[in-house]
Amino acid sequence: MPSSRSKHTSIADCLRRLAEADGPPGWEGTVRRLVEKDLHTSMGKVRVSPLGSVYAERQSGRGMRVLVSSHLDEVGFVVSHLDHQGFAWLHPAGEVNAEACSGAAIRFSAGLLATLGVVPRPTWRGEGPPRLLADFGPGGLNHRLRTGGMGVFATPFEVDGRTIRGKALDGRVGVALALHAAGLSKRAGNTLVLGMTVLGQVGQRAAQAAAFDLEPEAAITLGVLPTDGKRAPGCTAVHPGKGPVILVRSSRFVADAWLVEALVHTAVRARLSHQIAVSEENPTGASAIQASQGGIPTATILVAGTGIGTPRQSVEGQDLEAAAELLVRLLERPLVPRR
Repeated sequence: MPSSRSKHTSIADCLRRLAEADGPPGWEGTVRRLVEKDLHTSMGKVRVSPLGSVYAERQSGRGMRVLVSSHLDEVGFVVSHLDHQGFAWLHPAGEVNAEACSGAAIRFSAGLLATLGVVPRPTWRGEGPPRLLADFGPGGLNHRLRTGGMGVFATPFEVDGRTIRGKALDGRVGVALALHAAGLSKRAGNTLVLGMTVLGQVGQRAAQAAAFDLEPEAAITLGVLPTDGKRAPGCTAVHPGKGPVILVRSSRFVADAWLVEALVHTAVRARLSHQIAVSEENPTGASAIQASQGGIPTATILVAGTGIGTPRQSVEGQDLEAAAELLVRLLERPLVPRR
């Protein structure tokens, strides 16, 4: 294993490249090309699905056929209409904490920049989310933009000590962990198949398609668990900096018991800090994958994060390191299901 510092540098560098690329739902091409390039080096056998997801495979004569999955896309802002005052009115593609986003920089195709405006819903119209608009400043709206155009947050990536901040971390952390594991898990204890899927911000239909396409015997999904909201009754308190989260239960998902046991055993054996959690949400495609085919044993590894749904998301570097090592060590030993 590389040293802790070299792992952190490697994962952070990979995450920087991924997070700085723009890839809203349906427009993931820039991110996909980065992922394809990395996987051609580490995995060899790479293909793109009809929906645009990236699949890769490394065969082994031992263990099981294990799918590792995360989503490529990030929250986007779709132009719903353009008004005569030069504003572009927006519809979010993904969950956005609108109150925390007012004044954020957003970027459209060809580098066109604007400021995100948040307009409260009139009281006479009743309850509902605020409306979003793009303000292009004194010059007004650029003729290059049209209805259906897509923008993303334009937050720069930065590393402050052990804290990593930027846009799109909720999806790209999982992709970075999968790419890192593909490059390190050379001792093939299991056949490794990667499914880096599209459209994760607007549902998990592509994750389900990947499970049907790749036919795994078990699956591990990766992502970021928001920790700065109000904790729901009966859920576990999760903290950034305390290690990766092994999720056992969410509102529509129960992790497979023997996979959870394998993850916990691996973490304990490697003396890795980790957290075992029950949460209201699982932001990955775990439930869609688990319900595919005749049913696929599935577990989830998450990294605790803050600012999810805002332009300034953050995770801790030590959690990335531990999650990467947990995943690599799990994959290097042949998995044997226990019932």
